[in-house]
Amino acid sequence: MSNIGNLCIVCPDRDRSARVAVHFERARYRVETRAAAEAEDLRANPPDVVLILDTPEAAARMLRDLRETPETADVSIAFADGDAPGDVADAADDVLPADLDADAMVFRLQPLFRLATMRCEMRLRAQGVEMPPPGPAHAPGPARALYLGLDPAATLPADFLGRDAVWESAASTAEAEAIITGPGTYDLVVVDAPHPRLEEILAFCRDMRDNPRLFNLPFLVRMPGLDAADARDLYRVGVSRVIGAGATAAAAQSEARSLIALQNNRTAVREALRRTLTEATGHPRQAVYTEDFLKRYLDRRLAAAAAHRRALSAVHLHLPEAASLREEAGEAACRILSEQIARWLARLIRVEDLAARLSDSDFVVVLPDTLPSEAQVVMNRIAGVLTFTDFAVPEVYRPVKVWPLVGVAAPEPGDRPEDILARARAALA
Repeated sequence: MSNIGNLCIVCPDRDRSARVAVHFERARYRVETRAAAEAEDLRANPPDVVLILDTPEAAARMLRDLRETPETADVSIAFADGDAPGDVADAADDVLPADLDADAMVFRLQPLFRLATMRCEMRLRAQGVEMPPPGPAHAPGPARALYLGLDPAATLPADFLGRDAVWESAASTAEAEAIITGPGTYDLVVVDAPHPRLEEILAFCRDMRDNPRLFNLPFLVRMPGLDAADARDLYRVGVSRVIGAGATAAAAQSEARSLIALQNNRTAVREALRRTLTEATGHPRQAVYTEDFLKRYLDRRLAAAAAHRRALSAVHLHLPEAASLREEAGEAACRILSEQIARWLARLIRVEDLAARLSDSDFVVVLPDTLPSEAQVVMNRIAGVLTFTDFAVPEVYRPVKVWPLVGVAAPEPGDRPEDILARARAALA
């Protein structure tokens, strides 16, 4: 059975390990449990995420060991047991509340698994690629956070998010959505809302996650009166962190800093991924790769998926209207439309997904660690965005419309790149 990530749970209590593990296994993660572990134990086959359910002292030793070992230095680490001392809180990627149930853990740790996918994707794309050197190293600039107050009774200190934060009040979630989707860009959004508006906030956060532009934006929801079921529901719709209104300002600041650090890590990997797109590997202005690079990369990606039993989806996107436009307006018009589609497609997929152009009317998108059913939903949504977009092509005196066809395929044993690509094309509908 394919999985979407590898988790190592370190906990001296075997019964507790088993109770937590079953929730991750139901969500299609492969779980290994250990009573204790050192970096040496994980060096040969590092997991994507290590979840430490042990004392703060044991967690501090393990964190230091993992961070100082090259093979495990990039492994994401979460510590679950609430009040972590400063050295643990600073070194861990996430410190989970002691009362967080295992079901909510699955949703809360998803961003760490996604970061692991991005790092793996970076390594696979960089193999054999002469990448341009990165720019001069510099520390991230001041984090830009947005505070959205939907609770008139909320009392957070003015310096809670730093001097560069933007503070806004909203009477409704519609007003809050207009603020978030406006011209500003942010590293973090904090939503402060009263408990009676929970259902409204759930719908609002679900809508924000469905917006391709906001897919990776961290959301921290602060709300009084939350119980375990409420927190689980918020995590389920894509909220990154949930805290009660009774949490201290220091605890809330710690959560905010952790989310901003995660964004900084994503940004660094995203920039490295972009540097793999050169004139030799693709079409940089369109942010898509060539068919030759796709096949070389897919050979490595298929091998990695088979070795670790990881989910993988390949999607063929076909545009019948491109051929019609060629007959109507010529080769140049068809190419211009194809280049516009490429740029739109690159904006609509995640940074870890790879898009390649096979021809003016055919594209392939590879979605790592993604089940075919999920890929179908994602690509149907993207096809819908393209369908409702009017494209402007020079010398064509009408809006150009497209109705993409989507075909999805998953790897089968012994697949070569041409095999999975052929099945995706055959599945067009």
